[in-house]
Amino acid sequence: MGTILFYIFESTLCLTILYFLFRLFFRKDTLFRTNRFLLLAGTMACTLLPLLQIDVPQYTTLQLPITTVRHLLTEKEIDVQREGGTGEKHLSEEARLLMAEKGEGIEGDRTNVIHTISVIWLLGGCYFIGALIVLAFLLLSTIRMRRLIRSYPACNYGKYKLVICPEKIVSFSWGHTIVLSQEDYERNPGEILLHEQMHLQHRHTLDLLWMECIVIFHWFNPAAWLLMRELREVHEYEADNGVINNGIDATEYQLLLVKKSVGARLYSMACGFNHSKLKNRITMMLKRRTNNWARLKLLLFVPVAAGTLYAFARPEVKKTVGQAINASASVKQNSVQESELQQLEAFFTRKANDAMGGKKEYRPEKPMRTCSFFVNMNNKMMLDQELIKEYDVETLSSRFTNLLMKSYKEAVKKDENLLLVLSVIYDRGSSSTAITSYLRTIKEAYLQVRGEISGELGGVSEARLDSLLPIFVSFGEPKIYSSKYKTASDIFLPIEVSLYPKGGTSSVIKNPSLQELELKLKDYRTVANSDGLSVGLKFDKDVTMGIVEDVKEVIRTTLSHK
Repeated sequence: MGTILFYIFESTLCLTILYFLFRLFFRKDTLFRTNRFLLLAGTMACTLLPLLQIDVPQYTTLQLPITTVRHLLTEKEIDVQREGGTGEKHLSEEARLLMAEKGEGIEGDRTNVIHTISVIWLLGGCYFIGALIVLAFLLLSTIRMRRLIRSYPACNYGKYKLVICPEKIVSFSWGHTIVLSQEDYERNPGEILLHEQMHLQHRHTLDLLWMECIVIFHWFNPAAWLLMRELREVHEYEADNGVINNGIDATEYQLLLVKKSVGARLYSMACGFNHSKLKNRITMMLKRRTNNWARLKLLLFVPVAAGTLYAFARPEVKKTVGQAINASASVKQNSVQESELQQLEAFFTRKANDAMGGKKEYRPEKPMRTCSFFVNMNNKMMLDQELIKEYDVETLSSRFTNLLMKSYKEAVKKDENLLLVLSVIYDRGSSSTAITSYLRTIKEAYLQVRGEISGELGGVSEARLDSLLPIFVSFGEPKIYSSKYKTASDIFLPIEVSLYPKGGTSSVIKNPSLQELELKLKDYRTVANSDGLSVGLKFDKDVTMGIVEDVKEVIRTTLSHK
């Protein structure tokens, strides 16, 4: 349900943008066919754009509002669906800090999630009820119209059918049928028939059917109703233009419109010819033709569509595990491309080794500046005890840059190398996309500060920079803040495991559970021989870090077992 509502939300934004652009730049043009195409193609694009998915390296400020709505509507629902097991809840001190900032505990967070899901389903129910009501009114109107058409005999009028109705109705056309009132047929048959014939020639019925579908799905959106009104007006302009181009005197035709508008007031209300619409139609007839070069304004939609797609984009999450099993399984460690997350972890591991001189433990004699970086299940961050909201990489970059510069200046002031120790801990329920984005931001900030230091000193070697700004980044085990982020063994996971044996045929395991993955890996190891076996792992977008760790652990333990 949340996914459907989020799609409706995105398409609603697109329709609103389309209406304002049409209103500002195209409404007063006399290029009726172009405007009609714009409204039809634009509304179709508004339904398709949210379905397109592009990948970007990381979140930006433009994407943050869309991301927030996506999280509220979809990710909470996914969290509940993934919940499995009733194991003991573990709450670390770091998690308590994050929860304290948020003002709630674990049980409170679980309650909020369930409450959010209830609200989502309530909104979904209201939406579908509204859509059904609009659909019912449309069907009722169609039935009444069909009943009216079938109540009176029809005669052939060229390739169309003509129905003369003795009742006092508004003349109209639909499909291949023209319906005229007896009064219109006796007094002004030529102009009105030609006008309705123009509607049928341009197939305006199909346009209205399409817009009715848009209104049904977007009944709550004023932009959808306004776009339909704009299209109806374009239809009238196009039909009026066709009447005049067929030799009807423009002045007499305009007088006819005025007569029908200011005649019987009740008939005017039923007809829908109010003075504003009549004025617009006459103005369009008298207006100087818009230059064809005005069609170039359509190019305006290219950057608008690109910006909209970018706002809807999500970071690319294609995880490839290059070293999922240990050396005892005879795995070629360089045969599978590492994921960005692994590359970032490897980068900081190398820097840690350089800072510690290859040792695996801290040297007490070396001055240290320790700080921590936590990420909770909602992807909020805490750097050095300061909270940062989810996906706010700009703030993270600024604060970490200041932290590095402060550490460097303290070391220069004391004339000693100050080791910065950064402890990275994240929740099993945090998003792999978020973790990758945060580590990338930390790395970029670190390299930026190194570049600034090198510039101040007039250029120094990499080894000298490592000594001036030593950093030790340690990665703790993912914390379990809530039992719902423990991956159950029988849940189907959004993963794809590819096995590449040396000299053999590759195999792909799609969407297995942990139990199924373990069994298939054992069977494959028996048949294919694990010597020289490489493993590739691909995850869906925003998979939790708990699933990443569990899958890697199954692969590691299964293929390393002799």
